[in-house]
Amino acid sequence: MQNEQTSGITAPDVKKSFAMLFLTIFIPFGMGHFISYLYRTVNAVIYSDLSSELQLPAQSLGLLTGVYFLTFAAAQLPLGVMLDRYGPRSVQSPMLLIAAAGSVIFALSHSEIGLLIGRSLIGLGVAGSLMSAIKACSIWLPADRLPLSTACLLSVGGLGAMASTAPLHAALNWISWREAFLVLALLTVLVSALIHFSVRGSFIAKNTRFIEMCREVGNLYRSWTFWRLGLYSVFAHATYMAILALWMAPWLRDVAGLNPKQMANALMLGTVAMVAGSLSFGWLTDYLRKYAVQPIMICGCGVIVFVLFQMLMVSGLAVSPYLVTVGFSFFGTAATMNYAIVAQSVEPTLAGRVSTSFNLVVFVLAFAVQWLVGAVISHWDAIAGSYPVVAYQWSLMLLIGLQLPGLLLWLSFRPWKLTQGKITSVV
Repeated sequence: MQNEQTSGITAPDVKKSFAMLFLTIFIPFGMGHFISYLYRTVNAVIYSDLSSELQLPAQSLGLLTGVYFLTFAAAQLPLGVMLDRYGPRSVQSPMLLIAAAGSVIFALSHSEIGLLIGRSLIGLGVAGSLMSAIKACSIWLPADRLPLSTACLLSVGGLGAMASTAPLHAALNWISWREAFLVLALLTVLVSALIHFSVRGSFIAKNTRFIEMCREVGNLYRSWTFWRLGLYSVFAHATYMAILALWMAPWLRDVAGLNPKQMANALMLGTVAMVAGSLSFGWLTDYLRKYAVQPIMICGCGVIVFVLFQMLMVSGLAVSPYLVTVGFSFFGTAATMNYAIVAQSVEPTLAGRVSTSFNLVVFVLAFAVQWLVGAVISHWDAIAGSYPVVAYQWSLMLLIGLQLPGLLLWLSFRPWKLTQGKITSVV
């Protein structure tokens, strides 16, 4: 793999030109994150087709969707080293080709094993989408603007999730889910080419040996600051991803009683709320920094409201499922702001590794949560393809219980008085 070379645009030039930054950095890497989120949430719409065509139970559907998170997580540590050593363009562009290959395999498979292989390659291929974008922003943007830029990138991911709801549901009236994955493969190849040919910002490769860079990752995991900035939100973040990636649609059908069209519309509203939430929390964080309000304070408050919406899902109260979906999706984005908080806590040369180290924890937990929900629900028998309300209540209560210790940790270090620390022991 070759290092990215300096071209006509240097880092200072990019900082001075918003238009150039937008065209050469934000759009290419933002499209990569768009593709990543589309792949992540597409199973929520096609799950009924998969279930009926291949006779897959809830536990298998959970595993099939969750394996994306597992391979995504497995790539994080080597990915962080490569991002810091070679730069975001040289890493992200070829990895997307792996995702395209996985999409083709998924489309052509007629067995659970084939679908698992395809889904695994998709997760591996898009594993660097957000991290490469954050790395690029850490190179060409001031550190105090990372929360806002990350929020904008996350909102683009929300657009990808939006594309996988009502628009995909409408498209499935004309094409099969298999043909849809072939179209996704082609789109992924085009985004890979866009990143390769359009990103021209300079990147000075880090000449440190791989073994030394990997040792620094170990130091990150031994840092209390790293865990303090991560643990309070990781279960909330994992729950957010796992529920939206698959289980929100079955909940809307089996608990809220919506038909497929209504489900797609509710999920569509949820993804609109996801985009709005990302932008709102990013704007609020950027605005309140002028008043010395730390991002971790905003993030934690948002997570508390997010948990309250999960309690609404459990309670059985006569609350509109559209409102629940919107609230869950909007306030769940608060947990994703921790990417910027963690990346902001280190020097730019460590941004790739600290982001992917944190991402590894998040996605391992997301895989566990995805499978766990399916395993709990499978303890009840399905009637005409639907599971009883009590199955969802038990699974959601379990997830809420996993999130509460993190909120107690957040309260314990009084974030309203916190001066954000730096992870300096590894630099």
